[in-house]
Amino acid sequence: MLEWASFRRADVKEADGVVSAGGVAGAKKKPGVALALGGGAARGWAHIGVLRALDEAGIEVSMIAGTSIGALVGGCYLAGKLNELEDFARSLTRRRIFGLLDIKFAANGLFGGMKLDTRMQEHMNGIRIEDLPKPFVAVATEVRTGHEIWLSEGVLIRAVRASYALPGVFEPVNCDGRILVDGALVNPVPVSVCRAYEQPLVIAVNLHYDNFGRSAVLKHSAGELVIEKNTNPRHPQDTPPAQARLGVTGVMVEAFNIIQDRISRARLAGDPPDMSLQPKLGHIGLSEFHRADEAIKLGYESTLARIEEVKRLQAVLV
Repeated sequence: MLEWASFRRADVKEADGVVSAGGVAGAKKKPGVALALGGGAARGWAHIGVLRALDEAGIEVSMIAGTSIGALVGGCYLAGKLNELEDFARSLTRRRIFGLLDIKFAANGLFGGMKLDTRMQEHMNGIRIEDLPKPFVAVATEVRTGHEIWLSEGVLIRAVRASYALPGVFEPVNCDGRILVDGALVNPVPVSVCRAYEQPLVIAVNLHYDNFGRSAVLKHSAGELVIEKNTNPRHPQDTPPAQARLGVTGVMVEAFNIIQDRISRARLAGDPPDMSLQPKLGHIGLSEFHRADEAIKLGYESTLARIEEVKRLQAVLV
């Protein structure tokens, strides 16, 4: 675990929350916000908008715990590389995404990482988590045991890569003998990590909130059975919708999406954040990375709409 004292500004001395230098004597410093950035594949570009809105409002981020793409965006932000990541995200098109796919049929995952590793090496090579200005934790899953792994030290790129290694899609990452995959399998929105670091104000960014109906159980009768293929042109209503045919990878990713949604609800109910930001992203597909402009805007707007609420929570804790 990283020592919080090492992240304090050298020109400011604090005692019992009182600023004695570089500010008004006797004034208490507002607490920063700890962010739990959830997983969500392409929807995760919304995290960029969230961070932009907080920066614009002058709200300090005291730590970041990220799962999957939340770890990617959070790690880039604390490393001072958010501009580079945003430029990359906004540059993506359908054709360019296809060109980035690093297909490895004989490996443990269909893709080697969309060649994103090379891009990260260009901008973050040599950066270690311990060198970041604020605490950072990337959540991953140990595939052999199911353990939740908190990566809070070591090479930043490797930690981020492990956190978004979606099973069957991206290759697992070997971290000191542990075979790690996507952290969303065990902790999709890592509020519990921020709590363990004793952060006084925790904001969760849940990318799956509006993706599924609020009812988890529906009764099914035999008369509602969907016909796989329409063989009678007189009954076009029997034709299943085109989007029902997802392909092997699509089915796997959507099934993983459902798992994330259910686990998120259970874990957030047991360990709720002080505030939950829930951008409306259900219409953006998990693989639609080319829609970064839209996702970033939705993340920015949903955060901007609640900035005053964040400030009120800070004021309560002063």
